[in-house]
Amino acid sequence: METPDVRAVVTAHTAEVLGTDHADLSSADALTDLPTFSSFRIVEIVERIEEELDTEVEASELTPDNLSRLDTLVALFERTLRADGVPG
Repeated sequence: METPDVRAVVTAHTAEVLGTDHADLSSADALTDLPTFSSFRIVEIVERIEEELDTEVEASELTPDNLSRLDTLVALFERTLRADGVPG
């Protein structure tokens, strides 16, 4: 199995759902600082990423700390894929 570019997948889906470009997304301290962020949107982001990466994040991992910044969201999916046996 080819190792996915997790950062690219997470960034693309997050930018699309939040209706922002990659530069604004990357420069934001927290996703919650973006005006289009909401709890409903983060659920949609996670679901889209799970579908593309063919994985499922444990419910216990869906914490504000893991979902509030782009870097922590990327790390969450990298950990999840490693737990699934996907090299990273």
